[in-house]
Amino acid sequence: SNRCLGFGTRMIWVQPEHPKHLTATFRNLTSVALINIFPECDLSWTLFILEVAPALQNFDLSRDRPSCFNIPKESAEKTTMVWEPSKDLKHLNLKLLQIFGFEEEDKVTNYIRLVMERAVGLKRIKLRGELPCKKCDAIDPRRSQVDEARRIRIKERLTRGSSSSVEIIMC
Repeated sequence: SNRCLGFGTRMIWVQPEHPKHLTATFRNLTSVALINIFPECDLSWTLFILEVAPALQNFDLSRDRPSCFNIPKESAEKTTMVWEPSKDLKHLNLKLLQIFGFEEEDKVTNYIRLVMERAVGLKRIKLRGELPCKKCDAIDPRRSQVDEARRIRIKERLTRGSSSSVEIIMC
């Protein structure tokens, strides 16, 4: 089964429960998309999906948010929920991780490395830049273009010290 959770124009917080409470509900999920996650958010909380959905094969995360999107000031401090996955988490079925709105920043590369470490069957990672906003001109399409030297640097950073043979595609 497939699930898509859209964060859209509202601040939505997920408080992951202990995996034993959620596995029965999520065990048959094969595809999950979490869209419009605020770029300020730490992504580690999304790992609870890997822990409770053993059949998951495709995991999409979208971090797009144009500047025409307003965030209430009182929401700013709520964007940094950190969640620690089980130390022994090994996901066997995840084949594809896609991140839309990819930016080369420590929290994102650290997150990707953590997924690579935990998802032992991972075959492919697709990193896509931000898409231009249809409502405003806040995102210059050239901003998301990555030159070859930067691609190499990002791939090296993601695979340094890793034995993973995952294919990393940047578009």
